[in-house]
Amino acid sequence: MDFKEYYEKNKTYLGYVDTRLSEIIRIINDASPCNLLDVGCGSGVTLKEIHKINKNISLNGVDVYPNESLSEIDCKYKIADITAGLPYEDNTFECVLLGEVIEHIPNPDLLLREINRILVPGGLFVISTPNMVSWANRILVPLGVQPLFTETSSEVNLGRHFKALGQGNKAQGHLKVFSYRALQEILELNNFDVVKKMGTPFFFPWPISIIDRFFCRFVSLSSDLLYIAKKK
Repeated sequence: MDFKEYYEKNKTYLGYVDTRLSEIIRIINDASPCNLLDVGCGSGVTLKEIHKINKNISLNGVDVYPNESLSEIDCKYKIADITAGLPYEDNTFECVLLGEVIEHIPNPDLLLREINRILVPGGLFVISTPNMVSWANRILVPLGVQPLFTETSSEVNLGRHFKALGQGNKAQGHLKVFSYRALQEILELNNFDVVKKMGTPFFFPWPISIIDRFFCRFVSLSSDLLYIAKKK
């Protein structure tokens, strides 16, 4: 089963704006690029929210399955297997978003080089992905629990012991999970300068969510990583 076939049958995108997406939308709105590409845009919820608050940004999205809903906001949408390349010319976009996608990609270097190619010089790159060495994993792994955000089966989550930790839940297709340092290094390796690093929360139930929000203050311990980079 190839990438396109897998994700046509296993849609993993969010259908609402959470804390992470709110922060991404704020970052893009503040930068106000003339155009934006959302790589692996899913249902297009981020693009639709950006359109509500800033209609001056030309919006573009690409993913592996049809998405007619984006035509409602005059978004240019393309269907493509993003693991094989991006169907755009060099130096096309002022801003590219890759939100919770890189962990699903078998060859992240190839995708990052493609994003770098289609960005204009100095263009903005916003990327988010789970943190392998989050505060929760630093507690769970010594106890023999499979790290959160990682997967061993292509079908269900295993090694978590408890349903509350995701045991038996449907796998999301995570292939590459980064530490906060590894994410910076792979960006630098592929010709990006990281200009800002932030932490955002995971979907923990209350009261663990309160602890999680506290650790978001420390990027190295946060559950999710949100980095802003620029093309060199």
